[in-house]
Amino acid sequence: MRLVHVLLLAETLPDAERLASAWHAAAPHAGTDAREVRVPGAGAAHAGGPPVPAPDDAASRGVLLAGPAIPVGRPAAVGPQDAGPAHPGPTAPGPASSALPRAEGAALTEAAARADVVVAYVTLLDGEGLHRGIVVEAAAAAAPHAVPVVVVTERSEVSRREWSTAGLSGVHEVADGDVARVARTWSPGWAR
Repeated sequence: MRLVHVLLLAETLPDAERLASAWHAAAPHAGTDAREVRVPGAGAAHAGGPPVPAPDDAASRGVLLAGPAIPVGRPAAVGPQDAGPAHPGPTAPGPASSALPRAEGAALTEAAARADVVVAYVTLLDGEGLHRGIVVEAAAAAAPHAVPVVVVTERSEVSRREWSTAGLSGVHEVADGDVARVARTWSPGWAR
C-alpha cells in the first residue's frame, strides 16, 4: 500500500520517469505518477525564440510582480461605473493561467487532486519559467486542491519571493541528479 502520492511532471516522459525512479529509490513507500506535459508555445519562447510582444494599450500598463499587473499612475476616469465585475482590478499573486488545451488541463488538475505533492522538473528556472511552461501548469493544476508544488531544477535564477508569489512551495537546485535529498525533504519520515 502506497502512503504518499507524488505527481512528477517534466517536458519529456524520459525526464519524468528518471525523476520518478530517483524519487521512489529515496522514498520507497511513495507512489509516483510520471507525466510528460507539453505546453504549446513554451519551448520556442523559452529556448530563445522570438519575444512575446507586450500589449501597448494604456489599460495594460502596470508593474509586473511575478504575474499580477498592478496599475500605476493616475487613472483616466474613476467613478461608480469603473467598479464591479467588468473592471476587476489587478490579479492576486498565484499561479498564472494554464495554456494547455481544456481537456489536458482538466486531466492534469484531476491528477494533481490525487497527489500529496506535485513536482515539476526544469533544467533552468528563470522569470520566463514562472510565467510560461511546465512550472505554471503544475501550479495551476495544484492550486484548486491546495497541493504543494515543488520545482526540481539544475539552476534557479529567481528569488524565493518570486517563486512563492507564483504559487510554489519549494525550489530545489539539484547537482548530478541528486533528487534523493528533495524526496526525503518532501516525504514524511514514515514514507522513507
